[in-house]
Amino acid sequence: MPTMRIAAVVLPDLEKALKAGGADIVIAVNDPREAERRIEEIVREKAADLVLVDDVLVSMMGRGKLKELKYRYPYPAIIELETNRLRTPIGS
Repeated sequence: MPTMRIAAVVLPDLEKALKAGGADIVIAVNDPREAERRIEEIVREKAADLVLVDDVLVSMMGRGKLKELKYRYPYPAIIELETNRLRTPIGS
């Protein structure tokens, strides 16, 4: 039976939690441009069936950019991972 491969592109503060939660690929990035590049790599390589994107990163890159990525890449599903963290990371 095939399993769903889950990837996550997150800020470093969520990396351990996503790994512990069972995500197959967890990529920690520090800026929205790097996040966009890594999402595109996952899609091109067909490395995952579902891509979770940190909501703080989405806020930093802009929701329009996430919509654009979803439009350009209808598969795999690219989903915003909603958390209760601050929209702007502390120290930025």
